[in-house]
Amino acid sequence: MRQLFFLLFFVSLLSCSSSQQLTGVAYKGYSIQPTAGVDSSLYKMIGPYRDIINRTMDEVLAENEADLLKEIPDSRLGNFLADAYLWSAKEKLDKEAEMAFMNHGGVRVNRIGKGQVTRRNIYEVMPFDNLLVVAEVKGSLLQQYLDRLAAEGGGGGVAGISMKIRDKKAVEVLVNGKPLDPERTYKMVNSDYTLDSGSGIQEFKTLKQQRSGYLMRDAIIDYCKHLQSSGKKITVESPMRISK
Repeated sequence: MRQLFFLLFFVSLLSCSSSQQLTGVAYKGYSIQPTAGVDSSLYKMIGPYRDIINRTMDEVLAENEADLLKEIPDSRLGNFLADAYLWSAKEKLDKEAEMAFMNHGGVRVNRIGKGQVTRRNIYEVMPFDNLLVVAEVKGSLLQQYLDRLAAEGGGGGVAGISMKIRDKKAVEVLVNGKPLDPERTYKMVNSDYTLDSGSGIQEFKTLKQQRSGYLMRDAIIDYCKHLQSSGKKITVESPMRISK
C-alpha cells in the first residue's frame, strides 16, 4: 500500500505540471586546458616507432608537375589515379588491359599539390584496402556504366577512354581513340568495391574477373616509383577525358 501511495502521488504531480515547448537550442563552447604534463615514459616508448613511421610515410615517390585537383566533370587527380591503375594492371595483372576507372567518392582528398609526392600523400588519397581487378565487360554494358557516370555529372577518373556528357548520357565515347563497339568485349580495370556493386551496376557481379590481392594503393605507389626511376614527373595531359 505504501508503494502504491507514492506511485499515485508521483503520477499526480506529473499530471499537474504544465507542458513546455522547446523554443530554441543554444551552444556554448568551453575551452579545455590540459591539467597534466606529457607522460614522458610513454612518449619515449612510442618515439622510435613514430620516427620509423614518419620516415616511411615521408618517402618521396615522385615529382608532381602541376596541382592535381578533384574536379567535375573531369578530374586531373582522378585521371592520375586511373593512369596508375591502368599502367600497374598491365604490368602486374593483364597486359591487355584497355581502360581504368576511379570512382569520384573514392578520391579522399581534394588536391595533391605541385612538387614532391610522398607515400603519405598516397595513403591520404587512397586509405582503403580496395583491390585492383581486371574484368571483361561487353561494350553495351560498358555504355550503361558510362551513362551512369554521366548522370552523376562525371568526376572520378578514367584512363584509356574519353567521352562527352549530353542530356546526362555518355556520348562520343572513345576507347583508346576508337569508337565504343557495343558488341566487343573489353578488359576494364576497376576496384573490387565497384565490381561488387558498391558504386557500379548489378551486372558487374557476373563479369569474368582477375583478382590477385593487388591493392589499389600499392598500384599507385608502384606507378609513382616507375615514373621517378624513369626520370619522369607525374603529368596528366591537358585535353579533357570527360567533358560536357
